Amino acid sequence: MVTHNRLGAAMLVWLVIGACGLAVERMSDPNERATIYVGAGAVISSQPYDGTDFRTYPIPIFGYEGKRLYLRGITGGYRLFMGKSWSVGPVVQPRFDGYEEDDSSALAGMDDRNVSLDAGVGLSWRTDYGLLEASVVTDLLGEHDGQQIELSWTGLFSWKRWDFIPSAGVRFKSTNLVEYYYGVEPGEALATRPAYAPDRAVDPFVRLAVRRELTERWSLLTALQYEWLDSEIRDSPIVDDNYDLSIMGGVMYSF
Repeated sequence: MVTHNRLGAAMLVWLVIGACGLAVERMSDPNERATIYVGAGAVISSQPYDGTDFRTYPIPIFGYEGKRLYLRGITGGYRLFMGKSWSVGPVVQPRFDGYEEDDSSALAGMDDRNVSLDAGVGLSWRTDYGLLEASVVTDLLGEHDGQQIELSWTGLFSWKRWDFIPSAGVRFKSTNLVEYYYGVEPGEALATRPAYAPDRAVDPFVRLAVRRELTERWSLLTALQYEWLDSEIRDSPIVDDNYDLSIMGGVMYSF
């Protein structure tokens, strides 16, 4: 069985890398024709919870980048208002954080932490120095009842058939979100796992995607993302890492 934690890490990485790859088109003229991507790849991802290890799994790749509508796997948005270099509109994205208690012995006796669906507003602004993005989302399904603000910069450097796409940003996570996924309720506490009620967290991250054109339509994509976990997350008795690391590789075909 694929658990929330395993599936979540894989899909979350895909969403991050998909956004990096599609940044190439989004930093070009928004009036160009729509682009569709399909492909497949694999991801190696760490998991911050105690007793969990790096895991490797295959992932699908899908993306649609239109003038207003965009779909990246199972996340999407709509540019409701847009100018020559900016856009604002609704965004919807799944949140695959969480775990099932049988993911590791350290989580035995914990209630499962479920996946959810977040939605909100996203802003993109293309500048001479890269793509600036901001989003504010909140829980739609009443699982974590929290919010997240994300700010990021994405650059694009091309050389012959290579695209280098570095990104850096920060995620502000509300107390409800952090407590749901990393807290320990009094009824879940043990002598070796004390109750823990974390506060809000600020997690900076960096990532680098590299795309190599093979032909006009085929390309290879590799990427790496590293996220530093806030002390509010690191200090949880069910967390034993201070980072979240993911590496991905795949092949894409564009229509």
